[in-house]
Amino acid sequence: FIPGTIGKIRELKMMIVEKSLSVKIEIDGGVTVENAGQIIEAGADVLVAGNTVFRSENPAQTIEALKSI
Repeated sequence: FIPGTIGKIRELKMMIVEKSLSVKIEIDGGVTVENAGQIIEAGADVLVAGNTVFRSENPAQTIEALKSI
């Protein structure tokens, strides 16, 4: 995940809201338990956290942690 993307997510969300569009923002790549909250706060609707889950020692626990954000 490229941290500079946070600003782009915010801009995109503002455009979607201003135009009353029915569009979801999905972020795929580098999503972790540590940065998921910031990504959601910026306006993302869907997160893909494949490596975070599948490389975790406890995938079920990681999924629950992500869901609780």
